[in-house]
Amino acid sequence: MEQNTEQQDFQAYLESSSPEQYAEKPQQPNIFMILSLIMGVLTFMSCAFIFFAMITGGLSILFAILSKGDHPKMNYAARAGITASVVGLIFSVILTSSVFYLVFNSSEYREMLNTTYESMYGQTFDEALEEAYPSLQGGGIDDTTD
Repeated sequence: MEQNTEQQDFQAYLESSSPEQYAEKPQQPNIFMILSLIMGVLTFMSCAFIFFAMITGGLSILFAILSKGDHPKMNYAARAGITASVVGLIFSVILTSSVFYLVFNSSEYREMLNTTYESMYGQTFDEALEEAYPSLQGGGIDDTTD
């Protein structure tokens, strides 16, 4: 009789504690976290295009901040998105500034630019620059020739 009572008690215990009580509820994927990671990767991959990299990098950082919500810590994927976007932005700035430096300060690269520009547009880059900004070479508004 005592064994039957224990079995009934155990059966009642099993019925009262449902498995849903202990199962972890799957969390909804945070769309801002996913967008931050995607934009960070796009920033890193497009570091040769500074304007595109600036837009995607800024969006990545914004989405990472939005993904935090009320949580005290930022998710690892959002942190990875921020890291990828910052590294991509740094590479983009370094690459763009080095190209501008080489084109405008190295005669070899300036000659290559002039040759390529002339084959595409029929005039050299220097001629187009002088035509667009005549004050750089003289003959502009500030030129006071008598």
